[in-house]
Amino acid sequence: MFRLTGRLAGLETGGITAQVSTEGLEAGVLLEEAARKVGLDDFGGGEFREGLEMLLKSLREEARLNARGVFLMRRTVLRLLSNRLLTEQAFAEAPEMGETPVAQPLFVLGFPRTGTTLLHNLLACDPQARWLRLWEGLYPAPPPRSLKEDSRIADVEEWALGFAKVAPRLATAHKLEPRGPEECLWLIEHTFTDLIFELRARVPAYSEWLAKHEGDGWVYQYFNRQLRMLGTHCRGRHWVLKAPRHLAGLAGLLEVFPEARVVQTHRDPAEVLPSLCSLCEILQSAATDQVDKQEVGENWRRRLANILKQARAVRKGTREGQFLDVRYADLVRDPVGTVRDIYEFHGYEYSSEMEAGMRRWLAENRQHKHGTHKYSLEEYGLEAAAVRRDFSEYCGEYGL
Repeated sequence: MFRLTGRLAGLETGGITAQVSTEGLEAGVLLEEAARKVGLDDFGGGEFREGLEMLLKSLREEARLNARGVFLMRRTVLRLLSNRLLTEQAFAEAPEMGETPVAQPLFVLGFPRTGTTLLHNLLACDPQARWLRLWEGLYPAPPPRSLKEDSRIADVEEWALGFAKVAPRLATAHKLEPRGPEECLWLIEHTFTDLIFELRARVPAYSEWLAKHEGDGWVYQYFNRQLRMLGTHCRGRHWVLKAPRHLAGLAGLLEVFPEARVVQTHRDPAEVLPSLCSLCEILQSAATDQVDKQEVGENWRRRLANILKQARAVRKGTREGQFLDVRYADLVRDPVGTVRDIYEFHGYEYSSEMEAGMRRWLAENRQHKHGTHKYSLEEYGLEAAAVRRDFSEYCGEYGL
């Protein structure tokens, strides 16, 4: 099985001194290399190729990548293409996986930095719930037969340690835990239609293209296929799934998962934006020496406003009771009570075992456990009054 470990995973990149060249960031080159390494040639449906081409073009022409950045992006794309090959092989060997139910999915979504990670970790304390582990997202195929013992876990533990060296400040904003709950982005990025690429690199042309396609139904059909594969041997009573990108992709999510239960988190955009911009700066700094903070601020101010506009339009057509809105302040004030309310609202079975697990997790994961994430609106060229004015209707609707 193809694995990107050690230097191949971009873990020890300090010794890379080659002249910066983006020639290796060509779709044909990477598709051919992945097929050769894995020994397979079926990448699945061809819809992903447009996004792949757009992403690579932006990386070559706009991202201002340094040598390490080129290396990291090539390795990321090769991992994703290799996983697509392995996924098709898994379905060829066991086509019945396509019938695996994705039972009663509960989706957590909202702007980034609105408490979705906290809430996801708490919901994952339900022993009956099925949730995505980071190691599964990085290497989803073939389907795991155990969630506790798998050779991929050690690979991802090595990967996480190495990435912490490349982006040492990341843990203050988002700690990567190989065995812990993680975002659906690690699956959806295999479609090359995900905003994680905007966080990793300066890709304005790709970003403009993405805004028109992240809610495409085929993206969520592939995601659903991945979930069916992962649930073949390891199932739960219901799935707990989380990603801020689902807000941008809401139309596709509801098209493919019409019975989805949804929790949307809300927080003052004047607090969301600098935190998000800081996360973006941290990630981009691993791949370039030229992060423009003012540009980062303006991009995400505009991007979030457009995402909100699209999502609100989609929500107007949803069935009553499908969404539960949760304010960040309420979640932080009473996290256990918030989860209890979510279970009651959406009809899931709450248990004393789950509550004990949540209280234990909260005791072991105090805020700022991995350091304080420091940021300000001003360093990204933003002003609180202007941001609140841009989002005034939204803030008023949810009392932010």
